[in-house]
Amino acid sequence: MNLLVSYERTLARSRRLLALGSNLALLAIMAGVSIDTLLRYFANRPVAGMLEGVELLLVFAVFAGLAQTQADGGHIAIEAFTERLRGRSLAFVRALTAALALALFAAMTWATGAYAWRSWQMGEYSAGLIAFPIYPSRFVVAFGCFFLCLQLLQMLLSALRRLFGGALEPQ
Repeated sequence: MNLLVSYERTLARSRRLLALGSNLALLAIMAGVSIDTLLRYFANRPVAGMLEGVELLLVFAVFAGLAQTQADGGHIAIEAFTERLRGRSLAFVRALTAALALALFAAMTWATGAYAWRSWQMGEYSAGLIAFPIYPSRFVVAFGCFFLCLQLLQMLLSALRRLFGGALEPQ
C-alpha cells in the first residue's frame, strides 16, 4: 500500500510539472502570435518562422497536459449510464474503462515512440522559412501518451482497490 501511495504522489508531482510546461507553451504561443501580429500590421515585419514554431509548441501544449486533464476529470465523459451506478458496479465500470483506455494509449505510446525515434534518427526538420527539428515534438506526443498511461494505471488500481478491497469511497 505504501508503494501505491508513493506512486500516486510521484505521479501527481509529474503531472503538475507537465501541466505547468503545457501552460507555459500556451503562454509562449499567445505571446508569439501577438508579437507577430503587431509587427506584421504596424511595422510590416512579421516574425520569420512563427507559424512553424507555433505548430511545434501546440503539440507540447496539448500532449503535456493529457495526464493532468485526465486526473482532473476534464476529458469528455458521457455519464448517462454511470450517474446511476454506486459501489462495486461503479468501480467495475471505472476499472473496465480505465483498462480499455490504458490498452489504447499504451499502443499509442509504443507507436508514437517508435515514430519519434525514427524521426530523430533521420534528423527530420520542418520545411519552412526556418528549419525547426520535428522530432522533439514527436517525442512529446509519446511522452504525453506515456504519462496518460501512468495516470490511467493509477485510476485502474484505484478502481480495482474499491472493487475488491472493500474500500468503496464515493467519488
